[in-house]
Amino acid sequence: MLQQTEDHDQISEKLGKIVGKEFISNHPEELLIYSYDMTEHPPNNPDYVVMPKNVEEIQEILKLANKNKIPVVPFVTGSNIGGLTIPLKGGLIVDLKRMDRILHVNTEDMYMVIEPGVTFGHVYKCFKNDYPHFRYCYPFAPPFASVMANALLGGLNNLSLKYGCMSEVINGIEAVLPNGEVVKIGTCMCWDDQWWGRVPMPDLLGLFTSWQGMTGIVTKIALQIWPRKPIRDYKFIVSNDLVATYKLVKKLATADIMNDILLTSIETIKMVLGVPLGQAVHLEGEPRWATILDFSANTQKEYEAKADIIENLFKELKSVDPKAAYSSIDNAVKLFGEKFDAFQKMPMTIGGMLEYGGLTWVGTYMTSNPDTVVKGVHTAFELIEKYNFEKCLYTRMMKGGHYYAFRFLLRFSKEKDGETERMRQLNQELFESLFELGAFPYKTPAEFTDKILARCDKNWAKLLKTVKTAIDPNMIMNPGRWGFK
Repeated sequence: MLQQTEDHDQISEKLGKIVGKEFISNHPEELLIYSYDMTEHPPNNPDYVVMPKNVEEIQEILKLANKNKIPVVPFVTGSNIGGLTIPLKGGLIVDLKRMDRILHVNTEDMYMVIEPGVTFGHVYKCFKNDYPHFRYCYPFAPPFASVMANALLGGLNNLSLKYGCMSEVINGIEAVLPNGEVVKIGTCMCWDDQWWGRVPMPDLLGLFTSWQGMTGIVTKIALQIWPRKPIRDYKFIVSNDLVATYKLVKKLATADIMNDILLTSIETIKMVLGVPLGQAVHLEGEPRWATILDFSANTQKEYEAKADIIENLFKELKSVDPKAAYSSIDNAVKLFGEKFDAFQKMPMTIGGMLEYGGLTWVGTYMTSNPDTVVKGVHTAFELIEKYNFEKCLYTRMMKGGHYYAFRFLLRFSKEKDGETERMRQLNQELFESLFELGAFPYKTPAEFTDKILARCDKNWAKLLKTVKTAIDPNMIMNPGRWGFK
């Protein structure tokens, strides 16, 4: 971290010349905002915050940072649950929210090209107003979350059952390397106006996905979009038998008829509905699990055929779990209140999750093997109960059932003495226990990577180091991640 010296002032002056004095700050009260997020990760101040407007400004910023070996952390909204934009080594936060244009929507090849600051709220409004016959996908996250960040970090959305994590639907990118050079990946490398794919040329996209900003700053991204089918419906199931419920989810996923299948604990529903902190618990006599089914169709006959499959599979669940119940989501809204309607109107506000100052997770991708999944739930719930937090399980089948999104959202109060440290200890134990079952944390927090690197193929770790060193020899890009101290 730089000190308040003449050099520090000179850097501030040079950054001001690049972006304009109103878009550079080293004032303590403004730096504080970027020093922490909603998670349990310890805060750390940057030395500067800068807000570029275009690629050329980013090039100059990175040239300056590289020359002076100043750490750089790309940032949009800081809403990621993983401490990924906390500047572990101080330095320079590059806040990209001013770059917020939807540059192009191609309805023939079905993709959109956007800048980093485009949010899910922006995309929702754009498609609703201008492209009603197409759709993108939305996560269980606030509308102000960055679409690009979600994709680059391999996040999931409400169409991940069909398409997998969001890095799998990227057609191409433009990025600024640590030395200030601009690189294009995908068909855009040959034609500025064509972003339809990454094949059949050598695919270098992996140099930027899930690297957490360690290889450069992505300035444009092309993401696939899909036709919106005229009929869409949601069903709601409550149940008690986890094994039988998971078998239902697995069968529905592999039947290839669903947009999304969301399996949660009943505590999750309560949190979203705004039940106060500490009170979102399972009560005797209540169902234990809630499953939300999302499917669509081109015709009424197709809809009825899919509905019949769902109902018949539910009957199998009912034969094992007599108290299981099946209804439309509209009936669930009548039962639980208007806030429940958010599940079919994404992007959604998740106020019940955010209003206590602390929100964190251990989010993983893992095998969809039923024995492993059920064991993972029981293992995690025992740990959560040990630390006296709410048991918020939130899961999705991914890419037709090829793998499973398995995560535990945990809210807490940062104002209560010792609660942040208690949450930190819980998450460490959750990670270690689930990792032993083969669950890999996505958007991986820095404190988990040492254990992963100790276990992984040594030549993979060697290649990781080789690639990072070649692209970023001065190690300026988001240092402190993935073993790069």
